[in-house]
Amino acid sequence: MEKTAFQLKLLFLCISHTLLHVYTNLPLALLPILIGEYELSIIQASIIVSIPRAVSLVFSVPSGLFADRLGHTKLISFSLFLNVLAVFLLFFIQDIEIVVLSFSLIALASTFYHPSALSATSNISPSDFLSRALGFHGASGTFGISLGPITLGLVLNWLGWRFIYLIWAGPIFLIAVTALFVNVDEDREEDSEERKKKRLTTPLRDVMSTTFLSLISLMLFASAASGTISTYLTTYLTESKGLDAGLASIVFGLSPLIGLTSVIVGGYVGDKIGWRKSLTLIVSTVTIALFLMFISTSTAQTVSFYLVYGFFNIMTMPITTSLVAKIVPEKSRGTAYSLQFIPESIIGMVMPIVLGVLINLFEIWIIFPTATIFFVIVLFVTQIIRID
Repeated sequence: MEKTAFQLKLLFLCISHTLLHVYTNLPLALLPILIGEYELSIIQASIIVSIPRAVSLVFSVPSGLFADRLGHTKLISFSLFLNVLAVFLLFFIQDIEIVVLSFSLIALASTFYHPSALSATSNISPSDFLSRALGFHGASGTFGISLGPITLGLVLNWLGWRFIYLIWAGPIFLIAVTALFVNVDEDREEDSEERKKKRLTTPLRDVMSTTFLSLISLMLFASAASGTISTYLTTYLTESKGLDAGLASIVFGLSPLIGLTSVIVGGYVGDKIGWRKSLTLIVSTVTIALFLMFISTSTAQTVSFYLVYGFFNIMTMPITTSLVAKIVPEKSRGTAYSLQFIPESIIGMVMPIVLGVLINLFEIWIIFPTATIFFVIVLFVTQIIRID
């Protein structure tokens, strides 16, 4: 019975994670389309991508504190309803300012969702299944990330890009309502009021260790490397390789789709050979694939090496999230997971603008050597940080 309850809760968390993420990469996939539709410069487009990340950064720590104090189920439901609100605004009001607001609400939904969902997943999982449970949860999110750009590519030339948001709004609304009736919070022995008092004072103190800050530094460089490629990949494929915007979006979505397997494999490898060896092997492979993608002469080669790059890059996800669960007390994991996403928010806010400047100075190919440098730094940091 206990095993069945765990499986049902994990299934719910996975479904909610999939639906949350169908909108995640759509702004990046839409970048060349938005540039043409609203006559944006590359710098203006970069700012549009950066603003939602800034919103995420502001609410990163509060989202974790709320998760640890209020419980996970409420915030999961709230985050999904935010997505529905964003779609309503985006579909009925077409001003560029509303586009930015909608993108920001979707980013905010993700910010509130992840501390609660990751904490719930780690809390309900047996210790010997932790990395794999987080791997399954990560895989479901990866599946959602792939569904957005792929379905965009399929309907873009028939219905227009806004309809892809409307198509997914119904399932998201249903799972948001379902979340109101599903309890993924584990029962505690101590009184709930006593827990709330403790959660107001202990999470940041529990989390802010040298070990955790070392892990955050690793994630900062990893986010910079990955974000450099993901931000402008569709623009690179359309401008340098001549792909149709719809086809470029499908290619962009194929990488996380293939990553469904790699997330689970990454969790298994992390459990078996340890985090340091697994990250070293994975990031080395990613760096090589990125270099081959840069020097490839045909579109087919570029796409092939991108898929290899994406497969191995996504393998790191369950390894880093399981490290957070292992080094932070259970009652403070919501705060820890919210802090985990701060590097991603900072990079997502700053890097598009920096890359926009570099692209203006050079050309869009500059994203490849830039990302390679960051991945080399990740390899170096992996060898020197101390995480027991």
